[in-house]
Amino acid sequence: MTYKITRSYFLTVLVLISGIIGCSQEKQHKTNTEDVALAQSESVNVTMFKNPNCQCCSKWATYMEQNGFSVTEQPTDTLASIKKQKGIPDKLSACHTAVVEGYVVEGHVPAKAVRELLKKQPGAKGIAVPGMPAQSPGMTEEPGLVDVYFFNGPDQVAYFGKIKP
Repeated sequence: MTYKITRSYFLTVLVLISGIIGCSQEKQHKTNTEDVALAQSESVNVTMFKNPNCQCCSKWATYMEQNGFSVTEQPTDTLASIKKQKGIPDKLSACHTAVVEGYVVEGHVPAKAVRELLKKQPGAKGIAVPGMPAQSPGMTEEPGLVDVYFFNGPDQVAYFGKIKP
């Protein structure tokens, strides 16, 4: 039996997740140290496809490793075709593409957002931080708030939230 995800189903799931995230912000959050320990105990593997000459991608990989992920860098000259294969909308494109437990993580996404994605497991293909925002992880030593988006194909994009690493 196959199921077709409709736009209304996708948007309903995103609204529910947004509500859950909003409510959970009222609860006490774990410290970064506890989050790192949790991520390390789960040994989450990340495969990152990047341009061979891009240094900010490698800095993002280091940031993710500092936050408990295990990152394998895959330099490639065919990054555009990988993005197309993974279904990344052009408007969400960034300098590298990663795969984490079946989800696509496009660009300089904060580790906190990746952990939230893995925890909630929404019906989305992945999350993205479009472009190369100056305040994002891997672009600066002290990252700030970045806009993160869900996507489920070229025309199915929804706002995940402003996330601080």
